[in-house]
Amino acid sequence: MKKISVLLMLLIANFIFSQNATFSDVVNYYNTEKNFNGSVVVATSGKIDYINGIGLSNRQSDITINSKSKFKICSLTKTFTAVMVLQLLEEGKIKLDANIGTYLPDYSGEAKDKVSIENLLTYSSGLPNCESYIGDDIYTKPITRDEFITKYCSGKLEAVPGTKFSYDNGDFVILGKIIEKITGKSFEENLQQRILKPLQMENTEMLSNKNIVAGLVQSYLYDEASKNFGMDKPYYIENFFSAGAMYSTVEDLLKFDQGIFTYKLLKKPTVDLMITPHPNLDNVGLGFWTAEKYGLLNSKFVYRPGGIYGSSANWIHVLDSNRAILVLSNTNATNLFEMSQQLNGVATNQKVTIPAYSKTEAKNNIDTNYLKGTWIIDLRPTPKSEAYYREFLIKSIDSKKFTGEFYGSSFENGMFNTDWGKIYFAFTTADKENIYYHSGFIEGDVISGVSFSADRKFISHWTGHKNQ
Repeated sequence: MKKISVLLMLLIANFIFSQNATFSDVVNYYNTEKNFNGSVVVATSGKIDYINGIGLSNRQSDITINSKSKFKICSLTKTFTAVMVLQLLEEGKIKLDANIGTYLPDYSGEAKDKVSIENLLTYSSGLPNCESYIGDDIYTKPITRDEFITKYCSGKLEAVPGTKFSYDNGDFVILGKIIEKITGKSFEENLQQRILKPLQMENTEMLSNKNIVAGLVQSYLYDEASKNFGMDKPYYIENFFSAGAMYSTVEDLLKFDQGIFTYKLLKKPTVDLMITPHPNLDNVGLGFWTAEKYGLLNSKFVYRPGGIYGSSANWIHVLDSNRAILVLSNTNATNLFEMSQQLNGVATNQKVTIPAYSKTEAKNNIDTNYLKGTWIIDLRPTPKSEAYYREFLIKSIDSKKFTGEFYGSSFENGMFNTDWGKIYFAFTTADKENIYYHSGFIEGDVISGVSFSADRKFISHWTGHKNQ
């Protein structure tokens, strides 16, 4: 969870340039050559440009990752915490210049009357790092949140608050407790009511060692010396609390990204405050870091990395294009920031570097099961015609084959192609007079297609969405 210095994190390997690289080229290269295992989404203004999962979620059982796999999101949790603090700011329930003791009167540390909410949000509290007491063993034994704060987040100040950047989980553990104290509700309740339910993030939640989460990937530690993967270090994820104890999917995190940057969760002035960098504090804002440009990230962006042992995550939002790049991994083997930069290069039609490599190309693992059900499509004959809604039913899916019913005609010959980032499909139907061909693609819950008769006298474009 320690933040890698910005300089080291931004170092990019030297590549041999090749034109016209695709998102799949980048992901496959990082999978085969850089040991990337995980899920990726690239989206512009909420519209998915590319989504995929690749690699293994469980190496013992040879289970593959797909685009809906759930991952520990590590320090991306801190941005959820920051958003809730800023929501309380908008509600007039918290002040950024108020001290810890204003909201936690029982807090016993020297920071009580000296460290502000803003100091905690910018990692400039001056408190000793919570891991400085007994190292990361603070996560290997169960402990209550109050005990954690008393033992590891209440020491004597090592620096004047607000003057020195020092990345520390403890600052955000304290913030989580303050959220609970102000609202009279648990952090988990606040998370559900303030963010997850409004954004319909159904695959995101806090983690606990006591809970078994269906679809949660197993994480693995990569040993650079031996070039081997091993089981992740055992620890109590709940000890990370509001600093790192959440899980999610790339699709859900995209909803969170858009919830912030389309001002559903916070007002625009508050988001502007959130992403305003503090130059004397490592350019950190209130939940993100901000950078003007770097390499293939050729315009202003904010970012939020994360890592806990064998889990890692990276979130980049390019401000002028409203582009989100979210990468989650169940290993510590890959430089996700480097990979994200390459993905942005593809998205912006820059020359992207993919060295020649000889390993077998990895298979894409896009989960198609969520496509089953009813889609509402608009079959209007011309763009100026009134909407003409009908149902498109996908009944069953077997690997890349599917059956269904389109405009009242059943079919059993449907096929998916998931090798191109989007999910492409094709099928045929027939009536007494004609055979009709249908094809198109699906991005998230939006479908686009074209239907035409064998003699081409009938051609119709249509769009629709998944019926919730």
